[in-house]
Amino acid sequence: MGRRALVLSGGGGRGAYEVGAIWALYQAGWIPEIFVGTSIGAVNAAALAAGWTVERLVDFWLRLRTHHVHRLHWRIWQSLFTTAPLRATLIRHLDFDRLNDPDNPRTLLVLATDLRRGCPVVFANRPVPKARRVWIGPDHLIASCSIPYVYPATPVEESLFWDGAVMANTPLNAAIEAGADEIVAVLLAPMPGESGSWPLPRHPIQALAHVLDLALLATFENDYRQLEAVNRAVRQGHPLKPTHREIRCRVIAPTAPLSLSRILRYDPEVTRVLIAQGKRDAQRILHTLL
Repeated sequence: MGRRALVLSGGGGRGAYEVGAIWALYQAGWIPEIFVGTSIGAVNAAALAAGWTVERLVDFWLRLRTHHVHRLHWRIWQSLFTTAPLRATLIRHLDFDRLNDPDNPRTLLVLATDLRRGCPVVFANRPVPKARRVWIGPDHLIASCSIPYVYPATPVEESLFWDGAVMANTPLNAAIEAGADEIVAVLLAPMPGESGSWPLPRHPIQALAHVLDLALLATFENDYRQLEAVNRAVRQGHPLKPTHREIRCRVIAPTAPLSLSRILRYDPEVTRVLIAQGKRDAQRILHTLL
């Protein structure tokens, strides 16, 4: 059996959908060794990489409230919200020593956007090609979650970082560089190109939500199509490069866009609905994995 990687997208409170998908995967016995995440996906990935059971992750989300993640920032010229509550929540619940222990068999990759260099950076808890090996702490996760202007840019290692979604909301290539042979990517919007998944927007807010989701999906769609092309060439016996190998990739995604308002809200009623939805959608693709 090859190495398995779980790639989790950013999307704030909509990340509860990922929890349902993870629940279905774990119950079916599909357990990854590599965890890759952007924004709230990085938080979920870090929890699992630190050894959380899926039951603990579900319980954490059912107890999570908006005030555990952010509160209004009195310096509104800098950002709408402060991430101080998120920092306190991460420190309270995550065992960062265990996460970074050299004996920890799980690899964690966290994507953030370096403002000074204008490029994405992948933080890793162990050596991985094209990633920055660091002791991953609260600052790295908060950097990945720092939505421009919604939250302040986060200082890490003499630079400033924004949300990884600015560059890649679903960092598929990071999992490939880490040596994954089988990948499951969980999206928080429908997969582009799926007929009927994107209803026509009926008002400006819905149109804005569509624009945001499509922009966040653009990099993943391009990476996914490139991976499919590489896989076809390998199967045909004509790899584009000697190092290319076939990498299975499956996608779990909602069948219709999730509400934009859920990005900044965390409440148990909606969390339960999203967890159930993610679990159902994951169960539909399990037969292709097992």
